Amino acid sequence: MHQFILLAFLLFSLLVSCDNKNTAKKETEKVKIPDPVSVIQERVSGVISQVRPSVVTILSKSGGSKAPIIFRFSEEIPPIENESLGSGFIIKKDSKYLYIATNSHVIDKAKIITVRFYDGLKQKAEIVGKDPKSDIALLKVSISEKTKHIRPLKIGDPKKLKVGYFVISGGSPYNLGITFTLGIVSALDRNLGISAYERYIQTDAAINPGDSGGPLLNLNGEVVGMNTAIIQAGQGLGFAIPIDTVVEITDQLFKYGRVKRGWLGILVQELSDKVRKELGIKYGVQIIKVYRNSPAYRAGIRAGDIILSIKGKEISTPTDLKYIVSRLKPEEEVKIVVIKNKKKSQITVKVEELVDKK
Repeated sequence: MHQFILLAFLLFSLLVSCDNKNTAKKETEKVKIPDPVSVIQERVSGVISQVRPSVVTILSKSGGSKAPIIFRFSEEIPPIENESLGSGFIIKKDSKYLYIATNSHVIDKAKIITVRFYDGLKQKAEIVGKDPKSDIALLKVSISEKTKHIRPLKIGDPKKLKVGYFVISGGSPYNLGITFTLGIVSALDRNLGISAYERYIQTDAAINPGDSGGPLLNLNGEVVGMNTAIIQAGQGLGFAIPIDTVVEITDQLFKYGRVKRGWLGILVQELSDKVRKELGIKYGVQIIKVYRNSPAYRAGIRAGDIILSIKGKEISTPTDLKYIVSRLKPEEEVKIVVIKNKKKSQITVKVEELVDKK
């Protein structure tokens, strides 16, 4: 009897299950799959509507020196009341000010800086600090009734970018007003030989005169970079500073009005194939000079030693070393793995502040 009841129950369950599957299948067939092009268009449109108030035009009067060649565009920006033109975006906000990130060359030696918002409102801006080495500057404008609703852009993670990902470039080309273009990430970690703070994001999203300092955004509406340069006579070759570098630099400008950089006191060169083979290593750089009384010298590092890593980050080229050292903080103690007399060892070095000689 019990077996008959169990069999009947299983048969009933099977019939219900089949019926549910057929119902689900019919319901699924009724659901219309959205057009992927429409989905992307709506996504892009939504991002632009969301971020537009936080993107600004920057007009600097009686401007200064010309931008470095790599930052210049193939066409001159039409003069507008003797003003030079650039873009920026809201990166920070407190109870009194909106803080705007832009390129240093946009406001170089400017005496009067005016920020124009998306709705045409103009306000005078003050320089919080600028760093020509990274081509990053921070401005501030007082919050008014008309601007109190504006929020800083959400910060994205450039490390999550992949070649082929869609990106949106914002700025004010040719003083036409806030404009957006769509493209993809063409390459990552590009080195143009300008400064230690490179590893640019390359994009084919149109970047034109006046767009310098504007945001590069992902499809979540997060800023992942700052538009910085194009290659003259090139097409679809735009470059942006990764946003983590922009945040790091603007944080220091906000706190100190300048950037405090680390210094080890060494010069290096690439390893020869002969040395790599002899030591059985795939990466590293060789020290060719150690400055006396420098942090590296006091730690016992000498010319001829080979640096393999700093803070656990492998060093393959002099550019790698320059980039990593430039992001070290004064007074920070770092672990450096070296090969000295063909023996690997770890040395602790206390970083000092880089002082520019004028």
